[in-house]
Amino acid sequence: MTTELNLSASQFIILAIILSLAVTVLWLKKSYFQLDIEPVTDNTARNVGTRYGAYIQSQGKYYN
Repeated sequence: MTTELNLSASQFIILAIILSLAVTVLWLKKSYFQLDIEPVTDNTARNVGTRYGAYIQSQGKYYN
């Protein structure tokens, strides 16, 4: 990296310090928005109707 920018050792150290301070400031800066993500819950309730078996049997009669 120092050869691409043609920096001396002291300039590289100063640049690294400035960049690390900038990253720290941006990391600690309070965000203006917050994601509102609700946790996904699994629906484990059995919402099967009482006539489900009869429905399956009737579909077999229609399409066979």
